[in-house]
Amino acid sequence: MKADFSVEFLEQFKEQSVALRLLRAQHFPLMTSFFHSAFIRHNRRAVPYQELIAMLDYHLSDVAEVYGEQKYPKTARAYIDDWINQKPGYLRKYLPQNSDEPECDLLPDVEKALHWVEELQGRQFVGTESRLKLLIDLIGELVQGTTNDKSLQLEALQQKKALIEQQIEAVKQGTSLGLDDTEVRERLYLVSDISRKLLGDFRQVEANFRLLDKDTRKKITLGGGQKGRVLDIVFADQDVINSSDEGKSFIAFFELLMTQQMRDSLRQNLKQIMHHQLGHEFVSSDELLQHLYSYLLEAGDKVNRTKQQITEQLRRYIEEQSQDNRRILELIRDFEAVAHQTNRPDTPLHLQQNFAEIAGIQASIYPHLSRGLFVPKTPEQLDSDIKEGAQEADVDLTNLFEVSHIDELQLQQQIFTSL
Repeated sequence: MKADFSVEFLEQFKEQSVALRLLRAQHFPLMTSFFHSAFIRHNRRAVPYQELIAMLDYHLSDVAEVYGEQKYPKTARAYIDDWINQKPGYLRKYLPQNSDEPECDLLPDVEKALHWVEELQGRQFVGTESRLKLLIDLIGELVQGTTNDKSLQLEALQQKKALIEQQIEAVKQGTSLGLDDTEVRERLYLVSDISRKLLGDFRQVEANFRLLDKDTRKKITLGGGQKGRVLDIVFADQDVINSSDEGKSFIAFFELLMTQQMRDSLRQNLKQIMHHQLGHEFVSSDELLQHLYSYLLEAGDKVNRTKQQITEQLRRYIEEQSQDNRRILELIRDFEAVAHQTNRPDTPLHLQQNFAEIAGIQASIYPHLSRGLFVPKTPEQLDSDIKEGAQEADVDLTNLFEVSHIDELQLQQQIFTSL
């Protein structure tokens, strides 16, 4: 894939890249030094959370002896939690399978930044001849493996055969000169460089597997609106990890690593290098080459376990989605069967059902948002003060007191008439 060097992309990349954020971080010296010591130097793929805190505590003590405690005043746990919880963070904290103790691992971009800092410090020797030969061999292998012309394939094999026979004859006659010291040193640096890059790529491979799993789940979830599309995605992604280019390459690598012939050959060749003076000096000062096979096996095993775990989780997720979709289809078929039975003209009236209704307890719905807001009552103002009039009313009540009988019906009629 061609790199994007447009200003628009780089403006966004500057803010989103974890590696660039690490290089711009305020505590860049502490973080880079500790991450390299805890993970890269001894090729540790993961470190238990509590152990990582203890390691940083010792590291801070060593730094405080030189720069003072005010240089990095926070506790080791606080720094570790910050590096985990920042978005995006620098460490990934997770719970391993069949374990109750969390572990921490570097993010792939952090490891890339550490290797870049290492490369910026320069090398004692930069070889080109061995890498040119490696490049030529790769191009030749690519051409031979992609052509359908048998004559070209046979010609390439005949050239290899002639070269091997020439080397065999030189060894028999004692005229084989082998490699001089410069060529030995150049190839040792190339082996060391390739080994470090290979081990560094494992974290990226593991992260890509997780991203592939996430994208697959997202496709299945977003495709839920169309039944046919969901089934296509489900059947196509049954083994999405192993069928990807990265998955195929890793499977081939791990199978090659686990073969008895490859294991014995690698160990024997590394021992043979130690017999050479330059090889002994170089390998003795390079911890990675001393434990190359065990480091490769440990890193590959971790990625393989992660791949199997993600594949199993994804397969279980797909099966759950399939079961849910199967249940939905069964309910739809039952609904259609009832609808067809109801629409049949020969169905007796007492057997007909209202298929648009679902039997069950009706939910009690309280529309809280439709209620009016509380309005306090306004107290009524009553005037209870009775004031005496200036003079008594001039009313003659004599006729009222002389009445001995009242006709209620007549009184009612007079009242209605007055109203």
